[in-house]
Amino acid sequence: MVQSFFQRNLQFNRSFKKKLNEQLMKVGLYHSQWSIIYYLKQFDTTTLVEISNYLDVEKPTITRTVNRLEEQQLVVKIPSEDKRERRIQLTGKGLALYEEAKQIVDAFERSLLTGIPDDDQKKTVEVMQLLLEKLK
Repeated sequence: MVQSFFQRNLQFNRSFKKKLNEQLMKVGLYHSQWSIIYYLKQFDTTTLVEISNYLDVEKPTITRTVNRLEEQQLVVKIPSEDKRERRIQLTGKGLALYEEAKQIVDAFERSLLTGIPDDDQKKTVEVMQLLLEKLK
């Protein structure tokens, strides 16, 4: 049962990202870019380290993705009082793209959850949160 649970979770995550990428391509984004844009919308300005910690992704990977977003004029780096630290925030173009992508993501997620009772959804989220806490 345990192996099956985790194997199914891995399969779901791969399939979910693949299908989500197909949807996000409508606005020229990938899941990795969307994750950062979503985070920035929630927290306004942040650092590469904060994004890296939140997404549990190595800082060089986050740096490359943020640089691509900056080239697309979706984010801007803002100097901070600490010269070693740069804060990042969404641009107006980035905020507009967030709104467009959010509609796509919401519709995609709603389509997946259709027919799954609310109690089952809630229990799944609770179990995933418990497992995530055990990994930290």
